Amino acid sequence: MKYHVTTTLEKIQALFSNDDYRIIIEQGGTSAGKTVSTLWVLLDYALAHSNKVISIVSDTFPNLRKGAMRDFLDICRETGVLEVATWNKAESTLTLPNGTIVEFFSCDMMGALGARRDVLYINEANRITWETFSQLEIRTREKIIIDFNPVNKFWAHTEIIEKKRKDSAFVKLTFEDNEALDENTYNAILARKGDGTSNWWRVYGLGEIGSLEGNVYEGWVAEDELSSDLKLLRYGIDFGFSNDPTAVVAIYENDCGEIWLKQELCETKLLTPQLVVRLKEIIESDGDALVVCDNARPEIIAELQANGIRAIGCDKTPGEKMNGKRYNIELVQRRKIHYLRCDKELEQEYLTYAWRKKKSTGEVLDEPEDGHDHCMDAIAYAIRDLERKMVVYAIPRV
Repeated sequence: MKYHVTTTLEKIQALFSNDDYRIIIEQGGTSAGKTVSTLWVLLDYALAHSNKVISIVSDTFPNLRKGAMRDFLDICRETGVLEVATWNKAESTLTLPNGTIVEFFSCDMMGALGARRDVLYINEANRITWETFSQLEIRTREKIIIDFNPVNKFWAHTEIIEKKRKDSAFVKLTFEDNEALDENTYNAILARKGDGTSNWWRVYGLGEIGSLEGNVYEGWVAEDELSSDLKLLRYGIDFGFSNDPTAVVAIYENDCGEIWLKQELCETKLLTPQLVVRLKEIIESDGDALVVCDNARPEIIAELQANGIRAIGCDKTPGEKMNGKRYNIELVQRRKIHYLRCDKELEQEYLTYAWRKKKSTGEVLDEPEDGHDHCMDAIAYAIRDLERKMVVYAIPRV
């Protein structure tokens, strides 16, 4: 990770250095360089100030470890800081020779929220609640930076930007502000532009607040945790491997007949033996239920069955690719859906799952855009199975 002075970095540094601003809000699209640039700014601050505490925070620790923490350690390794600082892996803290501490914790570690700090950075702030932010804010002495992809409006807009807090600054960043972006990624983003009207391009290309107009689904309710009155009904699986992830979603129902979703898995390059292990862990943790799979991979389904997993192929006949998909969508649309806001990939798919349009006329077609729909397909397979007439599945356990 080489150091580059990009437009994104210059904008963030200018706002962070301005004493008029306590809260810096970074709204941006994909590959804008928000996270890496913010981490460079924080490292610069840490090296220049003694005996400070900097907290770098995200919604869950796995997201933090795979994202901001890994990037920060890479920067420290590249600059030689890691050679003179002390990294405590157990505590997830880096102590610099000048006494400044950089700590990492997630918002599900509630005990950590009570500690005080000088500077706070919340990565993917749209995944935490206003109440959690408020707890963190009142325990921060100097600066707060938050960043997010604007998939929808949330508390940063309603409680800070729209209320015109004088101690806050807002910056919108896009991939065009990141001059360090490699050519392949740059071209891949441009290739998704299409006619420039899709929700994906609006959010991830232009860094603007997403709109569900033209999307397949709308009205789903984001929840912080599962309700207590739920019954596990099915698991849905959409198989993938290299570029496409294997997605597993648990389907629950409450006493009112509303569907609740939990993303159990969304991961690429899973071999079948690994998937078997992961599914057994999921079933052990969340309960046994029929596993409804994409029927395009009968050999994987047979392997799951041979390992004692109650797996079946979804109800999808060879000639019905689009009609069947449209029917599945209609079944999902009939249900009131709740999902967990911490389920990053599921939420992103929901907010960007759109109907196709004719390039020549802009006419909306009666079929969804293909590609970024793995959790959506897993959900549809399971819900379609729920709508079938009662059948006794007798798959022997091995």
